[in-house]
Amino acid sequence: MIRTPRMLVLGASLCCVNTLQAQVAQNWTIELQARSTLEASLPGYNLPYPSALSSQYVSLGEDGGVAIRVIMGNGQEGIFYGKNRKGGIIVTGNGGGDAFWSTTLDLRNGMIAIEQGSFNDGAYLYSIDGTLLRTFAAGGSEGVSGFSGVTLTSDGALCYRGDFGFTLDKVVIDEYIGDSRVQTLITDTGSDYTFLISPEINDARQVLMKTFPATGAAQRIVRFEPDGSPTTVAETGAVFNSFVNSTAIAQNGDAAFSARRSSDSIWQVTRWDGSSFINIADGSNPDIDNGSLANFPPVINSNGTVAFRATDIEHDSTALWIGDGTDLVKLVEYDQMIETDLGPMALGFDFGGDTGRQVMNGVVDINDAGQVAFAAFLRNGTIGVFVATPDGGCPADFDGNGAVDFFDISAFVAAFQAGDPAADFTGDGSFDFFDVSAFVGAYAQGCP
Repeated sequence: MIRTPRMLVLGASLCCVNTLQAQVAQNWTIELQARSTLEASLPGYNLPYPSALSSQYVSLGEDGGVAIRVIMGNGQEGIFYGKNRKGGIIVTGNGGGDAFWSTTLDLRNGMIAIEQGSFNDGAYLYSIDGTLLRTFAAGGSEGVSGFSGVTLTSDGALCYRGDFGFTLDKVVIDEYIGDSRVQTLITDTGSDYTFLISPEINDARQVLMKTFPATGAAQRIVRFEPDGSPTTVAETGAVFNSFVNSTAIAQNGDAAFSARRSSDSIWQVTRWDGSSFINIADGSNPDIDNGSLANFPPVINSNGTVAFRATDIEHDSTALWIGDGTDLVKLVEYDQMIETDLGPMALGFDFGGDTGRQVMNGVVDINDAGQVAFAAFLRNGTIGVFVATPDGGCPADFDGNGAVDFFDISAFVAAFQAGDPAADFTGDGSFDFFDVSAFVGAYAQGCP
């Protein structure tokens, strides 16, 4: 593990942060979870030879575990799961020339949801030990096909867009209740919308997505309640004139998205707290390339912390930022030294040509503990999967209100009895006296 050597607050001094607001951590511990290899002479870390992670999207669980799809030799694909620097391939598949799984997956509460790779197929639900829990074939009561943008709830329900060519799309919640498969229609491209993009779901069954309305605004980000009733988060008009396709929803219902402002054509990473927009970062920042904010979506947690990747002008390379509307920290950048299984190594690789310098690989993820997962290129050409954990913090603050009190005790006891990974304070996968002891110690420390 290694603490990041360079923490930047862009546009504000560290000494002048408003201490009444939740602050982005200034010190982080970053741990390598896996590292790919395409050279027989260079061993991988928790991954076999050969293994490739290019363009794969990492997903982070609430307990700090990570999952990512891996391309291996002989047409094989695998799913990696790891935590606390331990892990490996939990299940393999053979596409027979076609992709077996998609590049995206979702990890939640000890389960991994991943789309089948071929168009018009469905999705799989695995446990983190590689057990196949459910197969969601195309069809069902809503007759959906061509699963796209599969996301997962803690109780094993999937949300996705079902594609029907250019005639009809449906966004559904798909789950098994006992042995019966139940599909709940959230919305479709009927009278209200002409196109729907990349839904995201939280445990409250709220679904967020970018839409193309049939009338009115050209684009609209909408949060749908479980009964399908819509709430407009943002739409094109006086404030914004375009949105990045993918959006993110927090467990508390907050949203994050990238949008281009109508007034000056500057792209902005935005948090929506249910009533107002909070500017996390934008292209007027001298360290951020404006156009790069249109390429990848941000992610958000229930504490209002947003993580995103963009092009870092200083190094002419991709980088990773974390912000909350008050603080903005550059967590990962080109040339930064990071600890690996091979010793300290510089982040980033120069591909030359139009690709040039790159650090980030795929999208990033964040959880309510404030941890951030990402995949990054290393100077030796391999790709590592990392989890960044803020130093300090307030781990006993279960309800996230910035204080520890009786409600946190009640929430911990309920989570412990339910076997919720959030109550596994020791991170060893079991629930015992040591977790209780660790919680009591964290509770006694309170919040800084």
